[in-house]
Amino acid sequence: MSSRAALVLLLFAVIACRTGRPSGSPVAALTATTPEQAIEQLRGQRANFRGMRSLMRVRATVNGKTQSFRAQLAVHDTRSMELIAYTPVGTTALKMKAEGDRITTDPEVAPDAFGFLRAAELTPAETGMLLLGIPPRDDVEVEATAAGLTRASAGGMAVTFDPPSFPAQHVTVARGADRIEITHEEVVREN
Repeated sequence: MSSRAALVLLLFAVIACRTGRPSGSPVAALTATTPEQAIEQLRGQRANFRGMRSLMRVRATVNGKTQSFRAQLAVHDTRSMELIAYTPVGTTALKMKAEGDRITTDPEVAPDAFGFLRAAELTPAETGMLLLGIPPRDDVEVEATAAGLTRASAGGMAVTFDPPSFPAQHVTVARGADRIEITHEEVVREN
């Protein structure tokens, strides 16, 4: 095989392994000037929610073990969501789908890093909305600044947003000694 053919094959392999970017339209920041206005605008986001996607970096420390990976979160509505976790070379390592409380994964047994999606009093899709910076229900305790949520709690899960913003940028989920850190690299609305 010539060096040119090898280079072309390598280029195709790199393109094939590339992590997919979420498709959709940009998400506008809040226009609030007070925390109260921000919460009202976020409730409006929830009422008009038609789906959002995020490409994110995840660092999960569960049961004393840490994993880091890229993932794509797609929350379609308050009942359905999908999560795709990628290997270091960008191929799919795990696909998770949730309809209400029913979760299916491929491979069948999901890593412990995703246990927080099952642990809260929220559906996995509602947890996904919260990770994006939208309070999924009125009974979720939230604190906010004019820019977005600063904290939220539900079902023994504490969520911190640093900096406060909508859409969320950096989110930390803590449940007991377990900790999930999420950095949203790109957030879009589903078309």
